[in-house]
Amino acid sequence: MNMMNLKWTDVKDAVQKDSIVLFPIGVIEEHGPHLCLGTDIYTAEILCSNIQKELHKHGINSIIAPPFYWGICQSTKGFIGSFTIKMDTAKSLIMDILASLYEFGFREVYGINAHGDIEQNILLMNSFKEAAETTGIAARCCFRSEVMHFYGLTGEEQYICPVLPQQIEVSNSDARDIHAGDIETAIINRYYPAFADPAAAENLPSLVIEPEREMEWVLGGKTEKLSAMGYMGNPANYQNVKIEEHINDITVRYTEAILKKRSA
Repeated sequence: MNMMNLKWTDVKDAVQKDSIVLFPIGVIEEHGPHLCLGTDIYTAEILCSNIQKELHKHGINSIIAPPFYWGICQSTKGFIGSFTIKMDTAKSLIMDILASLYEFGFREVYGINAHGDIEQNILLMNSFKEAAETTGIAARCCFRSEVMHFYGLTGEEQYICPVLPQQIEVSNSDARDIHAGDIETAIINRYYPAFADPAAAENLPSLVIEPEREMEWVLGGKTEKLSAMGYMGNPANYQNVKIEEHINDITVRYTEAILKKRSA
């Protein structure tokens, strides 16, 4: 039930079944010399597909919207392959997409974002809020509960769907996967192997930056100084990641968050 692969009549049927929309969101940006530029997009689609199956177990119909490629790329801006989109441009596009879904007849949308950029979160927070206020659609952005306070969010907002943090360990690496590390490498290699280069990953040394320098990464524009190859973590460790457990855990937490939001 991915909208891109359906006929318009199939989409009409989904509307008539009161389906909720899962909206995969990411960005096109560099992910080291071993992963494709669309890593975040593919990850969001993997999550939506699994969440859809889990929702079906609860008797909830859903449909997956076309992915949103053109998010905000702050942390890796300046790197070849990392597209730079203005905030106003990205916001207008999200607003138009949500308005279109409302015009189709859908009344409930959940944004599933696989790109953790600060500016991306601000974009989604503002876009979903305005769409909910101006179109009437229940536009809800799934948001990691452990970072909500940085954005002045409580989780009670109608346009925010808080997702509890992960409690299981899926990687044994000492180098945290900040960007294109072992976990992201494992995801793409497992689900989209044509878009990963495991041989290249296995030849990359582990790269750890000091916690006090992580803000340089977050604020963007200094990625090449911190990592000339555009990754932070330990890609070579990808085979040791418990990838199925990781995806299953995310799926359950997101589904539970959606169910809780719908019953609130």
